[in-house]
Amino acid sequence: MMNRFKANSIRISRQLHNSLAWVAIVALLLFVISALTHPLMVWTGPQSVKPYPPRMTTSSESIEQVIAHIQSLQNSEIIIGKVVPTAQGPMLQVTHDAKQPRQYYPLDESDNNSEYTDEAQAVWLAHYYSGSSAAVNAITFVNEFSSEYPWVNRLLPVYKVELATDDNLTLFVHTETNALAAINNDWKKQLQTVFQLFHTWTWLDDYPWLRVGLISVLLISLLTVSGGGLLMLLFIKRRHAQPSSRFLHRKLAWLVLLPFAGLLISALYHLLQYELVDAPAGMRLADPISIASVNTTLADTTSTDITERSHLAMPEGLELNSLTLLPHNDKLWLRASLAGGEQPHYAEHQHGNEDRAIRNRRFDGQASESGALFFDLTANQMFSEEPGEELSDRKLLQEKAMDYLQVADPEHIDLTLVKRFGPNYDFRNKRLPVWQITINNGAEDIVFIDPATGILVEHIRPEQQLERFSFSFLHKWNFLVPMMGRESRDIVVVVFLLLLATFGFLGMKMKLSK
Repeated sequence: MMNRFKANSIRISRQLHNSLAWVAIVALLLFVISALTHPLMVWTGPQSVKPYPPRMTTSSESIEQVIAHIQSLQNSEIIIGKVVPTAQGPMLQVTHDAKQPRQYYPLDESDNNSEYTDEAQAVWLAHYYSGSSAAVNAITFVNEFSSEYPWVNRLLPVYKVELATDDNLTLFVHTETNALAAINNDWKKQLQTVFQLFHTWTWLDDYPWLRVGLISVLLISLLTVSGGGLLMLLFIKRRHAQPSSRFLHRKLAWLVLLPFAGLLISALYHLLQYELVDAPAGMRLADPISIASVNTTLADTTSTDITERSHLAMPEGLELNSLTLLPHNDKLWLRASLAGGEQPHYAEHQHGNEDRAIRNRRFDGQASESGALFFDLTANQMFSEEPGEELSDRKLLQEKAMDYLQVADPEHIDLTLVKRFGPNYDFRNKRLPVWQITINNGAEDIVFIDPATGILVEHIRPEQQLERFSFSFLHKWNFLVPMMGRESRDIVVVVFLLLLATFGFLGMKMKLSK
């Protein structure tokens, strides 16, 4: 009886081991093959021809025209009001509802064309970033994420602009920031589909527990098999004389095992963090601007009509990204974002490496502005960001951060200007520069605020900071980028994935031969 029980136990154990091995082999091949599509998308996918949003020049007269338009809006509320470059020159762009198209008002009073639409702005931006003058096949207003435009792109709402090109070039543009949110063509869409089917499994998003359960089983099977392999390497002693193939296999196993375990652990941590723990707090818009109260404030500070003021002392010919309305301390300010950074024709272009240069710029990031000027519309005064001035980004965003985070003491927050993307604030956010505000009162929360609009772009809690560090360094291997560059890092990752795929194929071949 005891012998039969022992024999059955051994047989069941072998069956479980065999089943687990098959699950691990299938999981390895699925994850590795789908992971290879990611660098392929980066290397072979379409690229924008412009690294920066479009710029404009404006004048003191433009500021007065902005004031006149504000007055004409009467009793409405606006979330964002800013002057942006358009196909018809600088125009006042007004956001009344974050999920609806934006409205545009010409600054030149002699321009009777007030029919410029958000769609027209999106088409202009699509042609600007693509460098193509192709006709538009279709344009769609997108106010929620989807498999084609996943949540990692962050920006909403956007326009999906499909151009009449041979590869069906499609651009997603964000008109509030004049940013390119994503760019696809037929080839990249196919790669993206494979990645979503077999790597992120987003086709099961409507069944999150099923998705988490299945991916967890696959990852745990790989971790279990890896753990068994580690035990074999540690406790099975090598023979003094062994075939060269076995010696090479053992060396490769040591080379692969530790980074592979890091990939698996960071993937499982990432999966569980985003499904079982509170997701990162998303974007939060600034408080709406009441035009009625703004007009009252403006009227209280002058005895003449707003449109008859003297010109504000704005330097002529400045190259700007935007002019944004900012209410602060019962005053209305206009923030001029001064265009900065390198021009689009940077050094790599001269050596025929345009695509690589633009990819690096997109992933590394560079601030699109060199500073800001502040205009007090209630007092006809201009301020720079010099120390001692009445208003600056640091002063304004310190107060906004204290309001967002309910922090009473300014000594409890630290502010840092972020001009490059990194582990905590990466390229998916699209906005640069931003201010990083860290709470040092024990909470250790981090928030990022866009100085141009006061929008809270992202809020990261302490438990999310550790996960981001893990995913960045153990899964994406970003620690290699400073040492060898992004392209070389990607090549190392691809070689490693191909080595894993080889192990998976050999394991499957061994199983089938039994």
